[in-house]
Amino acid sequence: MLYYIFTIIGLSLLGFSLIIRNSIKEVNNQREAYEYLNKFREYGNSLLIEKENYQLYEWLTMKAPKMQDKVGELGIARGFIPPFSGIQYRTYQIIINALPTLRDEARSPIRGFNSLQNSIMHNYLSMIDDVLLRYIGVVENNIEKLKGQAKNPFVWLREGVQFFVHLPILLLYWTGLIKYGTYYRILNNIIVKIINFLVIVIGLISSIITIVTGYNPFTEILSKYVK
Repeated sequence: MLYYIFTIIGLSLLGFSLIIRNSIKEVNNQREAYEYLNKFREYGNSLLIEKENYQLYEWLTMKAPKMQDKVGELGIARGFIPPFSGIQYRTYQIIINALPTLRDEARSPIRGFNSLQNSIMHNYLSMIDDVLLRYIGVVENNIEKLKGQAKNPFVWLREGVQFFVHLPILLLYWTGLIKYGTYYRILNNIIVKIINFLVIVIGLISSIITIVTGYNPFTEILSKYVK
């Protein structure tokens, strides 16, 4: 009986520690996203007054792959056709691709004489800005959810059990065999969620029954139904 009690407590503590870890991670994501957004807006303003801050452009470019990876699907435009290119991109990575295009549009020698080119530049500025704002919104929503989860012991238990259910997928991600996008899609697959739910429910019910009746009486009751 004590074994099951300690198992539940252990899983709950593990789940609580995972929630705290995820909270710290999301707070860091929020800080990095705001930093990138503020620097991007500062760079955008320097373009609008035709005094480009190249140091900011270098910083934004170096951080672009990391930020693109963080925003994930929010930063992908599907079937995108850049103005006057005639080329359609199946998956256009907005931050990585729009940033250098924005710079080129701003540096064009005919920019001051071409109002259409100014409009294109504003569109690229808005594209990147909107992606970052959406991502910040998602992160802040996650932080609020995690705050609620940290107050709920039943969620602690769920997260502890879920860790072991997801462990094989985590190992594939940690070893680099799958990318984060693939890892995220697998975890959010409906089949994986159903398996996770069944494991939690069955494990919780069996633990409660065993604690209440004892291990031997429980096996005797179970054997009657199996026969």
